[in-house]
Amino acid sequence: MAIRLGESIYHGKIDNSVKGVVTGEIVVEGFLDTLVLNLKGNCHPDLAGRILTFRNPSIEMLDPYVSEALIASQEGFVGEMTASKKRKFHTLSAEEFQKATPEEREAAYVWKNTLYLEWFSHYCGRIVIEAVDYHWEIDDARWELNDAEISAQVDQAAAAMNMHLNMAVELFQETNEEIRAEEAEIDPNANDEFAWEKRLAQSDRRADAFHALMEEARTPEEMEQLAELAYEDQDEEDFSEPDSEFSGGSDYVRDEYKPTREVSAVCKSIKKLCKSLIKEGYDEMIGLPEQGEFLSLMVKSQTVADMTMGDSGTGFERGFLIAHAKREIARSQRVVSGLTIFEQDGEPVPEVVPRLWELRDLLVNLAGKIRA
Repeated sequence: MAIRLGESIYHGKIDNSVKGVVTGEIVVEGFLDTLVLNLKGNCHPDLAGRILTFRNPSIEMLDPYVSEALIASQEGFVGEMTASKKRKFHTLSAEEFQKATPEEREAAYVWKNTLYLEWFSHYCGRIVIEAVDYHWEIDDARWELNDAEISAQVDQAAAAMNMHLNMAVELFQETNEEIRAEEAEIDPNANDEFAWEKRLAQSDRRADAFHALMEEARTPEEMEQLAELAYEDQDEEDFSEPDSEFSGGSDYVRDEYKPTREVSAVCKSIKKLCKSLIKEGYDEMIGLPEQGEFLSLMVKSQTVADMTMGDSGTGFERGFLIAHAKREIARSQRVVSGLTIFEQDGEPVPEVVPRLWELRDLLVNLAGKIRA
């Protein structure tokens, strides 16, 4: 997967004053050493022959996992390096964007120049710095690229990108084969919650690996090509999710769940609480690290309730429903744990926390009643 450093850059310099060589130094918040670049190739014409200096006014700490994947000495090939790439941005806040009509959203988009620095490290793979709010300066050109040199640089960047994408596809396929092997060890006749948890865990692993692969694509067409390559010469079952249509082995016996009125009442309470939390508690979550998990919890808790309730039977298996409920119980606890940091720092705990505990208790209650 590409290493993206944009938000964690403190300051840096890219030097293409010598034709055919790009050097530079980049300071990253959360990485102890300075990144030292020594790359073959040239920048795009707007940076070719020039020295670029830049500074990030809003710095975020680099993820420790990403930091471990970096080394200070960055040798390899130049990809795309330009300060004139255009990107579309919307000017609305997250809350305004949710309330806006499609026409209002489209009118709020603006085009901005983006600093885009990409290279392919021999050790770290593809590294990208992309930012629109950096402060940067470019000095005068010492030389200019001719048409042949521009074409040669485009070909070099394309070749390096193709090699990187091929490696990304191979990594996904290796991961997928590992997942298939682990899935094969799950008893096909088991339909209890623990077997379903294993199946869902493998499904999550496959989804995460596929998502990481898709992040490498730069265009929708490239996404489609990567998807085709990822599953080339593999069974269509790779696309399947463990759901109510799971057939199991020849001795498999379905344990289809039919909800009681009491269970349906709990499901309605979960849906009502989630809708209330989204409406009244979302503003508190904007900008917090837990925002994404909070939204997932709201959506997937309602999904669990929808799958469980019904007057004439749900069609889903008991173990499958319990496994899903347990996943959201764990998610609710992760969100609350993240929010209690406020208490440790002596700050007011977000008002949404007690209601998240209420949601967690409802999910525990639901899992217990389905199991009974």
